[in-house]
Amino acid sequence: MIQINLLPEEMRRATRTSPRTLALLFIASVLGCGAVGTAGFLWFNVRADKQARVEISQEQLENMMPRARYADALDKEKAEYEKRNKTIEEIAGSRIVWTRKLDRLNEIVSRDATQQRHKVWLGVLDVDARTDTQSAGVNVRGFSVGSDIEGVSNFHEDLKNDPVFREGFVGFTPPGSAVTDPDKELEPAVKREFKFDIKLPTKDKKKGPARRAAPAPAKS
Repeated sequence: MIQINLLPEEMRRATRTSPRTLALLFIASVLGCGAVGTAGFLWFNVRADKQARVEISQEQLENMMPRARYADALDKEKAEYEKRNKTIEEIAGSRIVWTRKLDRLNEIVSRDATQQRHKVWLGVLDVDARTDTQSAGVNVRGFSVGSDIEGVSNFHEDLKNDPVFREGFVGFTPPGSAVTDPDKELEPAVKREFKFDIKLPTKDKKKGPARRAAPAPAKS
């Protein structure tokens, strides 16, 4: 129903908001402010908690970085150690005591001259100890007294069968020899020049380090 107030404005009664409406507005305001406050509290509280966790994680990471660098350094040192150890094992596996061999060579050359098996002297003793080349070994050149090839053969056989001298070698090439022109101004005037190679083990990159040959059994 529509009501029309025909009284003058100064005589009209002021319209008031009902208490119920005021109560509803008050409750709505309280709920709205509470919701906003709660949302703000939760937002800042959760954000602060997350930020605190990030800072803690960052601090833990910074504390662990020196340990990580130390662990990396240990791994690198371990790799270097294993590399050096492998190299040492390869050297130890193919090591030859040259002083012992030279002493033995001197004994064979000197003692057998008195046994009439051979009379030789050496002109060249060239050693190539590189294990990564097929030429690894000892190149022996010298002279034998007289024109007979038996002295050269006996010398070659004595070196090949000596257990001390041949240890670490893998083979002896057959000796090549030829009689030199006689020279009456020299003693002996007639001699046979000889040469042969003594092979060292070479390293096969596919199969690993070089291996030494087993020593020949001593002859009785």
